[in-house]
Amino acid sequence: MGAQDRIGNNTRTAITARLAEFIVNTRYGDIPDEVLRLAKHSFLDTLGVALGGVPERAPQLLAGYVKEQGGTPSATVLAQGFRTNAPNAALVNGTAADILGWSDISVIQMTHPSVSICPVVWALGEQTKASGKTALLAHVIGVEVANKIGAGIRPAFQLKGWHPLAVLNTFGAAAAAGKLLDLDTGKIGNALGIAGAEASGIRAAMGTMSKAYGAGRSARDGIVSAQLAGMGYTGPANVIEARDGFLQTFGDGASGEGILEHLGRPFEFSAPGITLKKFPACTRSHNGIQAVLNLRAKHSLSPDAVESIECLVTPAVVDYLKFPNPQSKFESKYSMEFCVATALRDGKVVNASFSDAKLADPELTSIMQRVKMSVWPEYAKHGYNPPHAPYGCLVKIKLKSGQAISEQVDKGPWEPETPPSWEDLVDKYRSSSELVLSKAQSDRSIELVHNLEKLADLGELMALVAGNP
Repeated sequence: MGAQDRIGNNTRTAITARLAEFIVNTRYGDIPDEVLRLAKHSFLDTLGVALGGVPERAPQLLAGYVKEQGGTPSATVLAQGFRTNAPNAALVNGTAADILGWSDISVIQMTHPSVSICPVVWALGEQTKASGKTALLAHVIGVEVANKIGAGIRPAFQLKGWHPLAVLNTFGAAAAAGKLLDLDTGKIGNALGIAGAEASGIRAAMGTMSKAYGAGRSARDGIVSAQLAGMGYTGPANVIEARDGFLQTFGDGASGEGILEHLGRPFEFSAPGITLKKFPACTRSHNGIQAVLNLRAKHSLSPDAVESIECLVTPAVVDYLKFPNPQSKFESKYSMEFCVATALRDGKVVNASFSDAKLADPELTSIMQRVKMSVWPEYAKHGYNPPHAPYGCLVKIKLKSGQAISEQVDKGPWEPETPPSWEDLVDKYRSSSELVLSKAQSDRSIELVHNLEKLADLGELMALVAGNP
């Protein structure tokens, strides 16, 4: 696999250098058409959930904060009527993109890539007057680097308490930024090294505003890493494989197998694929939500008819859905009990399902008390997140009549095998974007993304989603 570094008694491939070569040498024409199509879907989806997140308090607070910091107005802060420098725009926009918990996810690598990579593309793409083709290329490369690095350390990395998107996306963001800035391999290596000095994030932040801050912060830091490297700032050019480097500190000395073996062969958008989220809650709740919705439709269920609900899940689901009695709307997005109760009562789980007021709803509380979640040994024998059912859920409902019904959902509704159509994503986009944009602005932005490869300057799209001053 090329040049090697010796660490103690181990010999490791020079992973960082190979990543840098991949980032620099990959061209738009190297990307398969299907990958570009899927990346465009993800691009629209991420832009929509970011616009929908703008009214939330976290991005509003950050917008006020970055205004106080000043900076050259070179990049748009979504739907807030002002521009700032690229790192700060990415900070706010990345946080807005993640605050609703509705962004795309790599189920296998257990991380949300586009939520940080797209804000880098929007900010630096606008600043550098990048074409739509260049923007798509940077998006694909950023996702590829973030996810392939994650492939080298999962699942021990997550089990230790690191927040995958906050850590991995710092590297992916640096890769995307470096591509947009047209850095050479040496400077890309330094950018990845600087990103390693920045990468951080712990899962304790989940259920608070700081979870979304991890998405924005990694976007910001990726841009800063690439900008500094472009100026000549140095970092460890072997940051992934070095002694006391990424694999040692984040992966407890993991070999990194899986990072280079399939780098761009195939691209992550193709396999294992990126999952788009139908429901605005943690992906690990989606199979339970879908199972309850299926049972509700099949049996015309009403909450009053239900005596108990048992959710038998994989270890990965129990590990993340840790709020059986959520105390805030953020915690409710990580609560199987809340999500399943909402699905049963309302027949849907949408943005409006999550609010602090809903937590005081006595009817919803009553249903939640009848929901129990535990690991199903049949899933657990296949591992932490078994490939055939990473976030699988078997829902067993006992009715007051004595009847027992059940539904097993191994894969979520919008997995790579059963993806949403463009029309599905347009509907989702409108539901979010029209909270802050006019219908005309929303319509035109959809058209521009649909033909993104023909766009001469990404600034035209960013001007549409800027909002009013």
